Amino acid sequence: MRRRHLFVSLFVVFAAVAAVSVLFYFFRSPEEPEDAIRVIYESEFSGHKDLVRRFLHSAEGSEAPDLSFVSGGVVPHHIPTAIPVLAEFYAKLKKSRGVNTFIILGPDHIDRGAGDVSISRAVFMTPFGALYPDLRIADELEKTGFVMHGEAPFEREHSIHAQTLLIASVFPEAKIVPLVFRSSMSNESAQEFGKVLARHLNSDTFLVASVDFSHYLSESHARPLDELSASVLRRFDVDAPELVEADSTQAIAALMSALNEQGARDTADIRVFNTSDFSENSDFTTGYISGFFGVRNQEDSAKLPREEPVSLIFAGDIMLSRFIGTLSARKNDWTFPFRRIADTTRPADIAVGNLEGPISARGERAGSEHSFRADPRAIQGLTFAGFDVVSIANNHIWDYGAEAFLDTLEILRKNGIQPVGGGEDYSKAHAPVIKEIRGIRFAFLSYTNLISRSLAVESQTPAISFAEKEEIVRDIKEARKKSDVVVALFHWGDEYETRPNALQEDLAHAAIDAGAKLVIGHHPHTIQDTEEYNGGFIAYSLGNLVFDQNFSEETKRGLVLRVAVRGGTIESVEKLFVSFTDEFEPVLDGMATRSDF
Repeated sequence: MRRRHLFVSLFVVFAAVAAVSVLFYFFRSPEEPEDAIRVIYESEFSGHKDLVRRFLHSAEGSEAPDLSFVSGGVVPHHIPTAIPVLAEFYAKLKKSRGVNTFIILGPDHIDRGAGDVSISRAVFMTPFGALYPDLRIADELEKTGFVMHGEAPFEREHSIHAQTLLIASVFPEAKIVPLVFRSSMSNESAQEFGKVLARHLNSDTFLVASVDFSHYLSESHARPLDELSASVLRRFDVDAPELVEADSTQAIAALMSALNEQGARDTADIRVFNTSDFSENSDFTTGYISGFFGVRNQEDSAKLPREEPVSLIFAGDIMLSRFIGTLSARKNDWTFPFRRIADTTRPADIAVGNLEGPISARGERAGSEHSFRADPRAIQGLTFAGFDVVSIANNHIWDYGAEAFLDTLEILRKNGIQPVGGGEDYSKAHAPVIKEIRGIRFAFLSYTNLISRSLAVESQTPAISFAEKEEIVRDIKEARKKSDVVVALFHWGDEYETRPNALQEDLAHAAIDAGAKLVIGHHPHTIQDTEEYNGGFIAYSLGNLVFDQNFSEETKRGLVLRVAVRGGTIESVEKLFVSFTDEFEPVLDGMATRSDF
């Protein structure tokens, strides 16, 4: 009898385990997609911050390369020895042009990449600040078949980390596209990749090969080899990369092939260095070559790909808590709310939205029963969707008090998203967020009249910017001095109304009259009118982008604006209409209109 009971008990246990396993299989949460997780690398060269500053100061007298337009370059990555060479290279480049995106080509030194060419989507932290990936170019390159996303090669890859150290110091607003080549890739394949890469080069990008040349030779043996490599580069001999002695002939082959496709075949300042130039060791040395590629005469530079207009995306209210947060947690996918709209928001040069509530695990409820507070993991959705600026001047940002508000500032900034309309004090709440793209400086300001005025007084810490006309006009006039295009964001109006009220119109017109080119509104959760006024464009309410409000026809639709700006002037405004799934995911509904200015 005892044995029978034991058998029955074991059977029940095994049956229960099997049942749980089956349930787990069918109802398990999906794995979080790799690109939803923001990988962060800390620079291995942070200790050389003062050395970089010293040599950049010494390089201030350097002259720009003798080219009408500089498209690319080659530079070493041997830190700290090569810092003088790197500093001079980037100082010269800065005098020649601005750069929005650096495409960095380097060796995969230990061949950890799964494919011939690996790309990183990580944030690279340096002592001079963070560098963020250009996700639009990354997306496009991964579709070519040449490039695979994989972070394995990048954590300690000094060919990339060396460049980020200098880029962050000299071009702190730039984005990066880090690419590394396996040593087994043929130069012929690298040249074919270069032809594909050329499609992504324009006056906004700069292509840099991060390559060291001869290794472990005495100076007397190294210099002749490096001079031979330099002669290949000076002649721009695209078909002779096999004559180059370097740690990545593939990076050189891709660089020259891409620039050849662009017609950027002229060279300047191609110079050879050796580690013995900077140390007393001349027995075991490394060779460096530094220099630039581009076009020398003005007529040829006019044939280079025309600079694209700056693309801005404006979206409405984004609420990541309540049922949206529950769904994200249940799916274990914090990018889920943006999955169907990210292809629209990510490619923009600047994507802007309104963050409806704090992102924090702290604080006590300070608002009404409809108080919002998003899980800190929700930041993954905003980064996945490519948002660069979010307004926090709204009626829900203080729902959990100062602690949650300050957490939100920190979480956003750490993930490369700039909050606007609130800050640690009054002056920071009213300070514009400045973004420079292709030489055009954009200033973003944000205001709301839907908070307690006590949160907006000059003595308040932290503070939110209140929509007071005199302060708005003052801030816009100051921002106009620092920028080419001022964008004023407003959280205002009456909920669920489809027309703006008199105060909205008054403040919008005052903002344009003060110098703003764009006025973008949110809060009503419905789409309201747009208006062209005094050379500017006003959207009184974009409605929702992410919100659990499918309870009326008006709240079931939202509006996304795609604005093109060229030379500081609005070129066009495109209205993209969205609808929402049963799980509140925004989806383009196929309706769109465009207005040319």
